[in-house]
Amino acid sequence: MIDLLAVCAHPDDLEVCASGIFAKAKKEGYKTGLVIFTRGESGGYARQDVREKEAEEAAKILELDYFVMLDFPDAGVYFEKSAVDALIPHLRNCSPRYVLTLLEEDYHPDHVAVSKITKAACFTAGLKKYSQDDMDWHYEAILYFGADNKRNKRRPDIYVDITDVIDIKKKSCEAHRSQKVLPYAMNLAEEYGRAAGVKYAEGLFLS
Repeated sequence: MIDLLAVCAHPDDLEVCASGIFAKAKKEGYKTGLVIFTRGESGGYARQDVREKEAEEAAKILELDYFVMLDFPDAGVYFEKSAVDALIPHLRNCSPRYVLTLLEEDYHPDHVAVSKITKAACFTAGLKKYSQDDMDWHYEAILYFGADNKRNKRRPDIYVDITDVIDIKKKSCEAHRSQKVLPYAMNLAEEYGRAAGVKYAEGLFLS
């Protein structure tokens, strides 16, 4: 069983938005995992194989217990049955207690699609017909994180102090060296930290 499973659209989504939460969970002895829908080949800064290696390096830094990259096209993920069906086996394999995914109000169409896919797959995967071992699986909660706090005017419902694991967050972001995401990730962590009254924080939305 995985305690926290993130479902993301691209390599670096987790690292920018919630790698501190995952590092903190790992530090406290919980099992963590990540499913990425695309290989990030349309990012414009690196070839697909480079982005794959960067994602694998970041996964090792975060010590993920479960890590899978699917083969959906970058900038071409849609909320449809084939995408929901692709995620269901991983939910059943992991049986996560908590599922974290992207906020539906995010700017990128892939983020919007993955948010909807994850919500649908979490419901469908709980149906008995998807069980291969006659075991029930029901998640405790789906939580959401956002990659764009400029267009999304909502503020997180939950702030998590990640000050004690900020070095791990930095290293995981630096693994995506072709994307240069560290400055943005740190700005977001500092902004949420100010809102939470701590040095660095990450935010989660309940819906």
